[in-house]
Formats: sequence, structure tokens, C-alpha cells
Amino acid sequence: MKVLDAVLGCWLCWILGYIHFQRNPHESTRPPAAPRRILLVRPGGMGDMILLIPVIRHLIRKFPSAQVDIICEKRNIEVLKLAGLRENAVAYDSGMLRVLRLLRSRQYDIAIDTEQFHNFSAIIAFLSRAPVRIGFKINPHRNLLYTHLVNYDLDDYEGIQFSMLLKPLDIGDFSYQLEGSIPAPESSIPVPEQAKLESLVKAGRLVTIHTGSTSIYKQWDIGKFASLVRTLTNDRGCSVALIGGCDDKVQINEVLRQAGSCNGKVASFAGNLALAETAELIRKSSLFVSGDSGLAHLAIAVGTPTVVIFGPTDPGKWGLGDLRHAIVRKPLACSPCFIFGYHKLCRSIECMAGISTEEVLAACDDFHIDAQENA
Repeated sequence: MKVLDAVLGCWLCWILGYIHFQRNPHESTRPPAAPRRILLVRPGGMGDMILLIPVIRHLIRKFPSAQVDIICEKRNIEVLKLAGLRENAVAYDSGMLRVLRLLRSRQYDIAIDTEQFHNFSAIIAFLSRAPVRIGFKINPHRNLLYTHLVNYDLDDYEGIQFSMLLKPLDIGDFSYQLEGSIPAPESSIPVPEQAKLESLVKAGRLVTIHTGSTSIYKQWDIGKFASLVRTLTNDRGCSVALIGGCDDKVQINEVLRQAGSCNGKVASFAGNLALAETAELIRKSSLFVSGDSGLAHLAIAVGTPTVVIFGPTDPGKWGLGDLRHAIVRKPLACSPCFIFGYHKLCRSIECMAGISTEEVLAACDDFHIDAQENA
């Protein structure tokens, strides 16, 4: 898909942009004060969508009468539901025909492309026919498809960058805040194997750990995860819930095997939880530990303290480091090297391999997980 975007998407952007510029060389439309329909385009994974939630909320607050449509991946529709956003979401990976029908049937006043670099999202925004089209000024291939360009800072926190996309609308600044942006539901969501979860909560302060990663370059060693689980349960008196998808079951079973019995204070929920149930489990936890992942952003959004292990990705762009959120990384000259889904080829992946169990455990200890009563 990246190759198709880079080759075909690049040329389509150039062709469409050139033709449009020849017809509209001085296109510049002032954003309407009261738009009727707004289109948001959000390709990419769960982490980006979670980071976008505070921006969507602010947009809806400022334009309460506007219909907001969101084009995104199918998996991110669940993220929007979890956040309580009842906007019209269309999944482009369920069929582009439906997306094209939507663009043809609606007359949008504003289209905001939140994609940071790739091309196809800019084409979708252009095909919306919105007189105001906003996008990041970073990829010159697509710049002619937008009416308003926003500078993109490669080093600044990504949530702040998303908020910059609202600048052309002149609706005032707002204080971006990811933590707590996904509030607890009005009624508690039961988790499969609820009794097992309740047993863990009673056994000690609950630490939820996500051991998996979508990239081998961001994967921390399984043996070190097992050592961390063993120390948290046997020495710190915590209980541990291991979470992940169906693809993570083999990995998590290996963590359980290497960690040993842990006095019955560790359990796996891998492959058993929907997104809302995962959020509920994390919300009940005193601490969340993982590599850089969408679930790490989810933990912050539901208000749970986090310890996040960073390797090739930039913690200043994708992480939070404050009193409630810790970052563990190895400051190598070659790191970070992971940007826009691309990374340098690396055999040793020393930025992850060089992080010890003791370093991650020390970050966990900073939250006094062994000195407080159960949450």
C-alpha cells in the first residue's frame, strides 16, 4: 500500500493539482463562520485516531450544528464509538465505492486531511469539492490540492500538530489534553472472565502489560517482559494482566511460561477483549506498561499512568513524559529513525535490545506500585 501510495498517489496528486491550479490559480476561500458539513480524513492506525480525539471534540464544540463525517480505517470506527463520538464514520478499507458515493452525495464546506505525509488522503479531500481544504505542508506532491497549508513540526508532540490543523478556521486556540479524553462510560463494562479480573484486582495493585508490537523494530524482548512480570508479582506484590490480540497469544504464553507461577497473580486476556473491554481493564489498572503502541495512547486517554518503552520512534513526538507518564529509552545517536511508517534497516535494534528489565522496573517503581493500597 505504501508503494502504491508513493508511486500512483504521487502522480495522481501532481496531475490533479496541476489541472486544478491551471483552472484556479489564485484559489483562496475564507472558511465559513457556520459550516454545515465538515469532512475529516484520518488514515492510519489506532494511535493516530486516539491522538486526534481532543481535536475532534474541540471542532464539534465550536461548530455544534455542523455534520462531521470521518473517513478512516474500519478498526478506528470502534475508537470513535469508545470516545462517544456519534459522527458519521465511513471505513475506506471496507470499499472505496462507499467513500466515493459519500463524497458525491455531500457538499462539504470544509475538508481537513489529518494525514501527515502520504498522498491518497489528499486526493480524498480534493474529491470532496469542499471550498476549504486543509492539510499539512510537508509533502510537496499534494500541496496544490489544498487551499490552506499548515506547517508540520517533525519534532513536536503529534497531538499538538493535529491541533494546528484548526488554525485556518480561526476558532481560537485550545489547550490540547489527551489524558482523560476518553471518559469512563456511564455504566461499567463487564469484561470476559470478569471473575479472573476481580481476583487480580484483589490480589494486588493491578499492572496491565501489552507485550506485542506491530513492528519488530518496536518489540521489546519477551524474556525481559517475563522477568518484569515475575518481579512485579513476586517482589512488588502486584498482580499483572497481559493483554493483546489473537496474534499475541503465542507470545504471551511464552511470557507466562518463562515467568513461572507468580503466585497465581498473573493472567492473560489476549484475544478475548473488544476495544471497549480493553479500555475498561486498563482503566481499572494502577499502571500500564508497553512499547510504543496504540494501546499506550489509549491508556493515557482513559487516565491510567503509563510506562512506555521507546526505541526507533521519537518519544517527544509520540510519548508523554511527566509525573503520571514515564518514558524509557536508550539515547543512541541513530535513534529515532522511524518516521511516517518508514525506518532504517537495522540488525541489532540496539535501541530496544539495550533497554534492561531493571530500567523498566525502576520506572514502574517511581509510581510506588508496591506502597499503596489497591485502586
